[in-house]
Amino acid sequence: MSGAGYAIPAAVLAVVSAASNPDSAALTRLGLAGDWAVDCQKPLGDDNPGVTFAAPSEQSPRYIESGPQGAVGTALIGDVRALPGGQISLTMTIADNFGVPGKQVVMNNVLIKDGNRFRFLEVKANGQASVSGGIKKANGEATQWLQKCGG
Repeated sequence: MSGAGYAIPAAVLAVVSAASNPDSAALTRLGLAGDWAVDCQKPLGDDNPGVTFAAPSEQSPRYIESGPQGAVGTALIGDVRALPGGQISLTMTIADNFGVPGKQVVMNNVLIKDGNRFRFLEVKANGQASVSGGIKKANGEATQWLQKCGG
């Protein structure tokens, strides 16, 4: 047998695999895909931020922050990796630059996921940490746990 009969299925598999985004797949596998809020039973607001990890299979995943009026900021997600102890590492590249043309911010993040809730442990951009050890540098408060909404 020449093995030529295996060439077509292998080529088809390569095309199908290339079409699936590995970071979207990782977000889904790690249970982050979907909507999150501090309290899913209350309306979104300053004290109840909402976020969505959008993980379309064939596109780059997005992190979307929402308030009462809808989306207030978006970022492209990349380099999603599971770490020990329920921690997850990922980068976020600001996609909505809030009117500042040409400015791009890349944030390196570590979050911890515990069942159907998560919070940020580390957030760094341009070499500066805004969150370290789960504590916000700006005010010394712990980052909030967000729970998964709708399952």
